[in-house]
Amino acid sequence: MNILFKTVFTLVPATLMCCGGPLFAQNGKYVITGKLPAVNEKVYLGHEAGDKYVITDSTKVINGSFMFRGAVKQPGFYKLESKHLKNPIVFILENAAINVSKPDSVSPVVISGSPAHDVYMSFYNGPWKTITAKAGGIYGRLDQAEKAGKMDTATRAGLDREFRALDTLNIATVKQYVSRNPSSAGSAGIIYDRFISYPNFPVAEELYGMLTKEARQSDIGEQISTAIKTNAKTAKGKVAPAIAMPDKDGKIVKLSDFRGKYVLVDFWASWCSPCRRENPNVVAAYKKYHDKGFEILGVSLDSKKDAWLKAIAADGLTWTHVSDLQAWSNAAVKEYGVKAVPASFLLDPEGKVVGKDLRGEELNKTLAGIFK
Repeated sequence: MNILFKTVFTLVPATLMCCGGPLFAQNGKYVITGKLPAVNEKVYLGHEAGDKYVITDSTKVINGSFMFRGAVKQPGFYKLESKHLKNPIVFILENAAINVSKPDSVSPVVISGSPAHDVYMSFYNGPWKTITAKAGGIYGRLDQAEKAGKMDTATRAGLDREFRALDTLNIATVKQYVSRNPSSAGSAGIIYDRFISYPNFPVAEELYGMLTKEARQSDIGEQISTAIKTNAKTAKGKVAPAIAMPDKDGKIVKLSDFRGKYVLVDFWASWCSPCRRENPNVVAAYKKYHDKGFEILGVSLDSKKDAWLKAIAADGLTWTHVSDLQAWSNAAVKEYGVKAVPASFLLDPEGKVVGKDLRGEELNKTLAGIFK
């Protein structure tokens, strides 16, 4: 933001500024105004650009108020950040007059003026609450069973059935919502959240196809397209991307070292609770099928070696482990398009993908069919 505009902003009465924002936005540009009383220094505007996070602008908050102006080619997710904000404020930025308000540290953020963001948040404030309510009940029963030591095969199978039913409801709910809002980048954002960040690429592709050209060409739509293309690298029958990474002792281990055996490439992390809950099942599968030619290559998204090694020992993970200790910037994570953990890829003796994200009984049934 140039010095002249900063000066004008501090002098113009608020009533005049409210009128100027919409007029400016009508010229194919955006104006972001806001109230952040808890911030008394700079606030930064940034977004993901490919594999990098880019700060696009910054301005000082004066008497709790701030303003950004500029233009974006397409709507996309942006963040407002400051050291005085506990969490970044994430919203969909488009060329419109947008207002962001957070009255104090405990009040929720209120964002208005972006039609795409309105579509996005209307889903989470409406249909999504039904999903989370049902999920909360299932996770509650899961925790109770684990704490009581009653996680037997029958209990696990019953919970797995509940999760599958929930997933079916999730898909149907998002599909219905997207069908009502096919031209909005907000719908693209929901697809990205629900089926890219938590991978279900067949569903992501179907829903992406329901979007209009306008929504597909938004920054979020293009991110979905890129993720789908990356996922195609690990489609069934494709040779999995190469991995060469240090093990616990610093020795480089290559995925190609496992040729001739079935290998599960298991992406996980010590800080990932779902990963740690799944580990006993993976341990059981390894013990049962290792002597028959089953191997596991654990790829950790940890950044601290001590935490990584401690989790390996605590969970009894006796197979080969590698990590470059770069967390989500892990080289293999990018190559495999991993957006959430746990994530896994089962490869045949030729290094070709035969299964993805096999967990619980699904992993056991797949391996039983292979090693029958």
